[in-house]
Amino acid sequence: MGFLTPASRWGLLIGIGLPAFLLGMAMLIFDAQGKEIQQSTLAGIAAICAIPNLLIFFWALQKNKDTTAYGILMGCILWALFTFGIKLFG
Repeated sequence: MGFLTPASRWGLLIGIGLPAFLLGMAMLIFDAQGKEIQQSTLAGIAAICAIPNLLIFFWALQKNKDTTAYGILMGCILWALFTFGIKLFG
């Protein structure tokens, strides 16, 4: 038996995938407008993209899907480390 159950794997996929999708959409919008994204702006946008995870996390807790909420929380932590890396090394 692995470390993650299938429900927590889905939560982890949602916790990382949703902010990555939103960040990609934001970058496409900036590119379509012909604007350059600076590193400080990119870190701020990456941090804001994690907000929908909060809503999905509380929805999973409301529906008593604790393992899915656990996966979403792990994804949020990994996304926070990614944002910190952009801010620190960017």
